[in-house]
Amino acid sequence: MTVDNLPLIELPIIDFGPYLDPSSTAEQRQAVDHAIDKACRHLGIFYLVNHGIPQELCDKMSVIARQFFSLPFEEKRKHKVGGEVRGYWFTTNAEDLSNIPCEGIAFHPPVNQCSNGVAPDIDPASPEARLPTTHDALGGQHSWPNDHFRAHAEELLSHIVPLKVRLLDSISNCLGLSDASRKLVQNTVPHIAFNSYSSLTKAQMEEGVSNLVEHTDPGTITILTQDVDVVALQVKDSDGKWCGVKPIPGSFVVNVGSSLNRFTGNQYVDTLHRVIHCSEKSRISMALLADPVFDVVIEPLPECPFKTDLAKFVPKTFGAFYLDQVPEDH
Repeated sequence: MTVDNLPLIELPIIDFGPYLDPSSTAEQRQAVDHAIDKACRHLGIFYLVNHGIPQELCDKMSVIARQFFSLPFEEKRKHKVGGEVRGYWFTTNAEDLSNIPCEGIAFHPPVNQCSNGVAPDIDPASPEARLPTTHDALGGQHSWPNDHFRAHAEELLSHIVPLKVRLLDSISNCLGLSDASRKLVQNTVPHIAFNSYSSLTKAQMEEGVSNLVEHTDPGTITILTQDVDVVALQVKDSDGKWCGVKPIPGSFVVNVGSSLNRFTGNQYVDTLHRVIHCSEKSRISMALLADPVFDVVIEPLPECPFKTDLAKFVPKTFGAFYLDQVPEDH
């Protein structure tokens, strides 16, 4: 496994400006809808430009994240919270703790086994009650490195969450979803993750080591920003070959998650991707992951006829689907 001769994939570059410009026409927004729909049906991944997120905010957050990952390992490990998703984590098979292939810190809102910690308006004594005091399915809570990190991360979230809403609006429009189906797709819980990737040695790559193993994201969509000076993210093309995703300054990479793949009856592709990083400088990425609430049943929507074998789609709640994929411990 090397990246020396890795081909670069040409992904669609979608201008999201019409969704941010109040003077844009319905036809201009429909053109955006169709471009996103086409990309989601092909490889399930595309670049998004003119998205309205200040570049200086992304750049500043990347610097702050890099400062955190530059701390001594024992300092970073103080922010491991004992859960499967939140807090600091690192590659469990890392032999050299001064050069961990992949490490990250993530922040996820409270989640109970049923409804993301929010009690519905029913009698608390009812067996169907879903109380906020229910054990959090994802374990420990947040452990912010410092107030500076938290303030900038929350500011970044405040900008990206509206973008997520508009993206899911566009997807819902092109799928022709009913109000009920639209609500299922758009009812997502956003959480943010920061990852750092150290350079792999030639020997590691020849042994088949990767910074982040090939996988699909379990949620609805992922909005990713990455360093612009190195190609490390890879996706499989339609022929099953790995290709590099070249960073484009000022863009986000958006990809379809497995939940959206199932909602659409396999019409939208949940992108298989991995990270192999061999540049001397460590790579920082930031991702907003939009996941369904835990008690939503993940199955094809009425408007989305199956494109594949029905047996692939065993209905289950997103909570069960998600926890099946999360390792017991980082």
